[in-house]
Amino acid sequence: MLLFLSTQFIFILNYKHVLFVGPQNEKGGIGAVLETYRGEMNGFRMISTYPSDPNVNKHLFFLKQFVKIYQLLITDEEIRILHIHCASRGSFIRKSLVALLGNALGKKTIMHLHGGLFHRFYQSSVYMRFLVRAILRSCDSVICLTTEWSRTFSKDLHLSNLSVVLNPVKVYPVKFIQDHSSTITLLFLGTITANKGIFELVEYIQANPHYLAHKINLTICGEGESEKLISLINKENKVGNICYEGWINGVKKEELISESDIFILPSHYEGLPMAILEAMSSGKPIISTQVGGIPSVVKPNHNGWLIEPGKINQLDTVFDQIFNQPDIVSRYGQQAFSDAKQFHVDAIVAQLDGIYKQLLASK
Repeated sequence: MLLFLSTQFIFILNYKHVLFVGPQNEKGGIGAVLETYRGEMNGFRMISTYPSDPNVNKHLFFLKQFVKIYQLLITDEEIRILHIHCASRGSFIRKSLVALLGNALGKKTIMHLHGGLFHRFYQSSVYMRFLVRAILRSCDSVICLTTEWSRTFSKDLHLSNLSVVLNPVKVYPVKFIQDHSSTITLLFLGTITANKGIFELVEYIQANPHYLAHKINLTICGEGESEKLISLINKENKVGNICYEGWINGVKKEELISESDIFILPSHYEGLPMAILEAMSSGKPIISTQVGGIPSVVKPNHNGWLIEPGKINQLDTVFDQIFNQPDIVSRYGQQAFSDAKQFHVDAIVAQLDGIYKQLLASK
């Protein structure tokens, strides 16, 4: 009986029948998602189709990896599902070829859509609308990140094979802050680019009365246009409470999230940022924007604050509320932690397992 239960348990957790396809870069959002899966799914197998090294020719790399996928699919009968993770533009074009290959070889195909600009990419031309619609309809399942995206794709693309799966995060150490009225530490984790709103945030913070009164600290982490960021930080360094840490990961990342009071990401475009989910999982309230899948997890008057993208001065009301209500950060942080349970990796893997079993049961 114990042997049967043990064997059954191993069977449920073994995912050798699934081949994941995605980018090699662990620093990007999709790469971080796949690495989270790797740590949780026994038998996890993946072939990368986009290199992490910018000096590598991406077209030759893809061709080599495409051949590797083909060889594996025709030699390993155990693989029955292709779980393909893609964003927009070139990522979707490359992954479309992989999906067509899987279809031709009789594999079940899942197209897992990431990236905050995918809808804009789909609408860019008549040809692109035709291509996206044809590819997604050819897949056995299409996964998107939020219910809002699901409604949009269902309405615009008339898809009937849609599922909603949130990005997964591991369980992080939790350190709830005490009620306060003196200072707060904001943490930004993301690519250093205008689309993330980081430059306008720095300019805004440096002129904010609470910051000038030494009541706001801002820690910035990420790669990208770092020279522009450093120049902007040093331009009007009246207070000196803005710190740029560069790219971080692992223990350092956990420490900075734990030591912060609020996570902030004023993006102009997003899917469902891993950094927001990680911060919520650590019990941190969120300040972000009403874009992509963010409003599906960040709820005003509950676990954070949302402003309109590009309207950074709306933070005036947010910071006034924070400093006028000493318990609000602690209260919102506890709500964020509670809400984060829905995208803990074990819950997401269980959801994926249900999708896989449903596909394998269908003819």
